[in-house]
Amino acid sequence: VKTCSMLRCFTASRLSTRLLGITYTQSRRLVRVPDPYPEAADAPRFKGMEAYFPCMAQPEDGPEPHYQGVVKGYKKLHSTELFSCQLGGILPEITLAYETYGQLNAAKDNAILLHCGLSASSHAKSHKENTDLGWWEEFIGPGHALDTNKFFIVCVNNLSGCYGSSGPSSINPVTEKHYGTTFPLVTVKDMIRSQFLVINHFGIEKLHASVGASLGGMQSLLAAALFPDRIARIVSISACVRSHPSSIAVRYVQRRILMSDSNWNNGNYYEGTFPHRGMRHARELGMIGYRSGPEWAERFGTERANPNESHSFCPDYQIETYLEKKAEVFCNMYDPNSMLYLSKAMDMFDMSVGCNSLTEGVARVKCPVLILGVQSDILFPVHQQREAAKLLRQSGNKSVVYYELDSKFGHDTFLLDVQNVGAAVKASDILNFLCFQ
Repeated sequence: VKTCSMLRCFTASRLSTRLLGITYTQSRRLVRVPDPYPEAADAPRFKGMEAYFPCMAQPEDGPEPHYQGVVKGYKKLHSTELFSCQLGGILPEITLAYETYGQLNAAKDNAILLHCGLSASSHAKSHKENTDLGWWEEFIGPGHALDTNKFFIVCVNNLSGCYGSSGPSSINPVTEKHYGTTFPLVTVKDMIRSQFLVINHFGIEKLHASVGASLGGMQSLLAAALFPDRIARIVSISACVRSHPSSIAVRYVQRRILMSDSNWNNGNYYEGTFPHRGMRHARELGMIGYRSGPEWAERFGTERANPNESHSFCPDYQIETYLEKKAEVFCNMYDPNSMLYLSKAMDMFDMSVGCNSLTEGVARVKCPVLILGVQSDILFPVHQQREAAKLLRQSGNKSVVYYELDSKFGHDTFLLDVQNVGAAVKASDILNFLCFQ
């Protein structure tokens, strides 16, 4: 037996294990390792974490959602004609909520169709009927990227949304009950077709431009492919020509989180308990993809929300409390079923559908195009915008402008970075077709 200054070794007849005060044996040599954190002789044998999780508490009845009253001051177009959806569903009638900004000129050739993102309403800009700030407030107005001194901007709430347009929370005139998940699946193509009902309502033969970001950017690209003779030019921001598996995966998990809430009840919760917890957590996941790591690091770092309190599994760090609070506000202002339908439509987006290839699908876009990508975007990675610009050029489109922005705001850059996004629209070569000569 050999004795060291730190260890005392001796022969053992069986194998065992001990680390940091636990005995272990290797090749019949038993080793005793001193515990670097010795406890007092009278220390308790066990001391665990206090099993108290206030963040898991939920009112028995849940909060009362108020998404139907979030937006006001919009106009409605009601169509009593059957609306056939791309995947085979049929709606007996549809209602479309829309808002307009600026004035339509006598020639009706100055109209811009502004497409909404997943959770946006028709309220893109404040006006006298609704003075609340719109989701693109600083991009619309006199002298702004979408100049209301020159253009007539039309913004329509997406079909299957919950801000005035027909969707799962609407009443089915056939059954006189909420559609719920009997509402047919809709595609981006269906959304565009419904929006053109509003454009037709104004007697507009050809749009001066089609502009959108995220889901709206998908719509602007496909609109130009579906109606090549009715759109003069498009702007597509942080979008793609076909959904990427990574984005599909995130949205799939969001939907599963929501659907796992027992109160979701297969989408039939309108007369029962709102699926508050599932909606909140689904939104929390989505928010991670909307922003970027560098912004999180700059805003929150690893600072704790309450440094004097013990660590727990409930919101502990500032980033966690931020996600919880923001999601809590949102989940009471948006219909969970609308999130399911619109996110699924984004998953299914593919411009090759009905064509022999993606290149052939993109080749239907004949008008000038501005594509904007954001380097920090993790939901729609910038390689997707590069691909869109490349395919458009390869298809023979000679008027494609591509800008890549170095912004810290990730996917939400199109909502937050007024200076760079607005400047890109106004200062690029695209200015020649976004503004009158």
